[in-house]
Amino acid sequence: MADILYCEWIKLKRSKILLIGISGSFIVPFLVTVNDIRISLSNPQAPLSLGGIYEDTIMFIMLLFGPLVMAVVATYLVSREYTEKTLKTVFAVPVGRRQFLTGKFIILFILVLLFMILSWLDIIVISIICNLFLEVAQINPLSAVFILIQMLKGGILLFATLTPFVYLALRTKGSLVPFIAIVAISLFNVVLSGSPIAGVYPWTASYLLLTGRLAQAGSGGLEGMSVILFVCVSGIGASFIRFQKEDIV
Repeated sequence: MADILYCEWIKLKRSKILLIGISGSFIVPFLVTVNDIRISLSNPQAPLSLGGIYEDTIMFIMLLFGPLVMAVVATYLVSREYTEKTLKTVFAVPVGRRQFLTGKFIILFILVLLFMILSWLDIIVISIICNLFLEVAQINPLSAVFILIQMLKGGILLFATLTPFVYLALRTKGSLVPFIAIVAISLFNVVLSGSPIAGVYPWTASYLLLTGRLAQAGSGGLEGMSVILFVCVSGIGASFIRFQKEDIV
């Protein structure tokens, strides 16, 4: 398994997809901070704070930008061997299908957490820089650690909702259909985020669960977690079943 993970990482380093993911992790905190500074300057009653920057950033990451960027990464991980027609070559060496696909999921999980950690780092660095010119409240080690823990939790929930797109990539042997699906889902996230359905819609429920707002959407924590877990397990299970039955030519 270690060899599979190493090979996947080497392939990622040689591609531009890793750069896309890293760039994406920096864009959201930067844009959110710029907007929060604008609001703070125009309205003195809305002070700039580390907590406020985090809350706005995590909303955009969980509901819009995170699913879009990481779904692109996920479909690339799975569809690369199909588009480059190298899948048969991979299985010329003694590598089991289950091991191969497990490696893909592990790498995706690592990349999602890396995406969240880099976003956290960007939040902290930008807040410290802003504090040199404008007062930014709540900049302290405890707040930074709390935000890091929340970002890692968000990464786990984000990964759980990405597994269906791995199945779509395996099913279609490409990235177009999964990309269309994640764009549609992200738009639904924006539309449904304030509705009662948000608590049972997996891609908004993950954000509400992370921020402790499931009750406001009329859903319990257990209900939200069950929906997310169902999507995660279904996506992984369907992916393995599909890949095991596939004829590799």
